[in-house]
Amino acid sequence: MFEFKLNDKFVTAGFSDRFNGVSKPPYQSLNLGDHVGDDSANVAHNRKNLANFIGAKKIKFMNQTHSDIVKIIQHEDDEPKECDGVITNLKGVALCVMVADCSPVLIYDASHQVIAALHAGRAGVMAKICTKAVTMMQSVFGSHPKDLIVFVGPNIKSSCYEIGKLDIGEFERFKVGENFDMNAALKDEFSKLDIKNLYFDPTCTHCDKRYFSYRKEGITGRFAGVIMLK
Repeated sequence: MFEFKLNDKFVTAGFSDRFNGVSKPPYQSLNLGDHVGDDSANVAHNRKNLANFIGAKKIKFMNQTHSDIVKIIQHEDDEPKECDGVITNLKGVALCVMVADCSPVLIYDASHQVIAALHAGRAGVMAKICTKAVTMMQSVFGSHPKDLIVFVGPNIKSSCYEIGKLDIGEFERFKVGENFDMNAALKDEFSKLDIKNLYFDPTCTHCDKRYFSYRKEGITGRFAGVIMLK
């Protein structure tokens, strides 16, 4: 149901898979996406179970639009709505990013106790949403790159991510033939931000049946990256 990447007295961070939920095919079974055609009651049940599993008081899902919009949750009842990145320093509030091939990025500032969850698909990577989020963490919360721990969850790897002859401008250098290496682009971006504590999950969502893959399945569910201050 959920693989912890970091779980101590200060923070919980990790990634869900597609198992131990109640959704029916083609969304079986732990679908967390309420925008993909699944029964809303099943999605709500899955989200509640995830919140209970990690011990969250509140669990926040964005209405993701492949943008570079990043919002800050200042109060427990705030809802991020349309955005692709969210930041908070509130305890017990779990931030979630839904994916099914895109990169779920989780950031933890161990010094200032601030967290972020980001949706970094090709559009988000090209818009440098990670840079925008880190800059906001620095300006609002005083974060410093040396204090940040970044986890990039399961995503589609370059061998499966064909974009053909699409011109992606400055990101052409991250193409391998007609395929886009999203992780290489993210590594370059975080390197320029001088972030050293960077961890990539090696799993390819297109290849591994434990995860939803939009490119492989078309109509399918969404798994999530989740991070919460305790």
